[in-house]
Amino acid sequence: MVSLRITLGYGNHVISFATRIVKNSFVKKTISLISVEVRLVDVVRCFLLFSILVSPMVLSVSDTRAGVSIKPESYGYFDFPTCVRYALIHSDALTKNRIDIQLASVDLKDAHSEVLPTLQVATTYYFAQTVNIYNPTATPWSVQFQMINWNPYLALLKIKTKSIMVDIAKTSHLDKISDTTANIAKIFYGIHALEKSIRGSKQILALSQDKLNFGRSKNDQGKIDPLELQGLQNNFRSQQISVKSLENELQEKVSQLKAMIGYHPDYHLPLDTRDASNQILNGFQPKRITFADVQGGNLQLKVSAKKEQMQSSVVAGAYVALVPQPQLVFSQDANVPNAASGLNLGIGLNYMLWDGFRRVRDIKRQKLLAQKYNLDREELSQQLYLRFKKLKSGMSLSSERESLSREQAKLADLAEEKALSSYKSGQIDYNQYTDHRIKKTQAHLDAATSLQPRVNDLIDLATITGGLNKYNAAIRY
Repeated sequence: MVSLRITLGYGNHVISFATRIVKNSFVKKTISLISVEVRLVDVVRCFLLFSILVSPMVLSVSDTRAGVSIKPESYGYFDFPTCVRYALIHSDALTKNRIDIQLASVDLKDAHSEVLPTLQVATTYYFAQTVNIYNPTATPWSVQFQMINWNPYLALLKIKTKSIMVDIAKTSHLDKISDTTANIAKIFYGIHALEKSIRGSKQILALSQDKLNFGRSKNDQGKIDPLELQGLQNNFRSQQISVKSLENELQEKVSQLKAMIGYHPDYHLPLDTRDASNQILNGFQPKRITFADVQGGNLQLKVSAKKEQMQSSVVAGAYVALVPQPQLVFSQDANVPNAASGLNLGIGLNYMLWDGFRRVRDIKRQKLLAQKYNLDREELSQQLYLRFKKLKSGMSLSSERESLSREQAKLADLAEEKALSSYKSGQIDYNQYTDHRIKKTQAHLDAATSLQPRVNDLIDLATITGGLNKYNAAIRY
């Protein structure tokens, strides 16, 4: 026979019961009576300790208590390279930029056509005309062929200028793509950081709900001040508002990303933000970047240098305007009143003797513009140097902040372990221990979000060095 006696004690009340299990009669050995006495308080503590041990302790674990749903990172098929490739095709801003290249190409073709002389035909029908004694049978129809607007010197200079303008349009398009890629990268990583913040905030919200439930149970027993319970309720509502605010900010970021890549605003965008920093900065090594690399790869600096080169061609064209212009005479007249009909063909020079020194002033004007473009390029180079130094110092400071955030997270882990020991020994209550859990969760959340400033600085550094596509093979175009 085996007897089990359990006694539960809560205050002055004792509940006991006994259970006897009778075995087969041939069992000769008798087991002595086992008595177990457990207090209800210990049972409650054991249950809470079990729930604490199996509850999520890191940001990546789902928590559905109190109606709070913590979703994992989005696992769609729109990763960062896919977003960039989609924008290259569907972005309105990039499409307008490509149109500028096409317009510059059309202007270049016009410049090539000016190398050859322009032929003009003029036809006239006369209702009344004077009598031509040399051609008394002249018809009322008149046809004239003329050659106009021919200056091969200026045409060749214009071809060179328009070619440089096409290069400027192409480089500006690449610069626009680089800026768009950088903005997409910042928004993409911002979405990744917001998803982490929402998961951590929802976990804190679940812990706040636990504190509120514990406070309500103590309030039912009359062991808590109503003002303290109201404070717990306000903290819970404040955390709810914080979660909703982060969710709204996430929706706004996704809408900005849709508009930037040309995605329909009403369609769902399935993003894949896993390992977002590696998706964006794959292949980029910031420690090897020097200011010489920035000067050699910066697209805006290249555009400025090409503008200066173009202006030098314009200055040469202003000097050519002082040279006599060649003239080719070609006309075919027929049935012109009071004029002989026939073919006129000749060659000569056309020179403007007096224009009030307008052409001389135009030379000075174009030289001043060339000087201005030169100063603009030097100023841009100085701005790039200041920005380069700022980004380098910012990355160094961000690294220190990340290190500090990680140390604070480790300290929060140790403080939570110490609080757990104190709670198990009865030195602190459940609410105090939950406060340490919230601080630990917040510390890990701060450590996770502290990476964003450094990632943004790295994106800017890669952009001013030639663009992310220069280093990331997945978005190379």
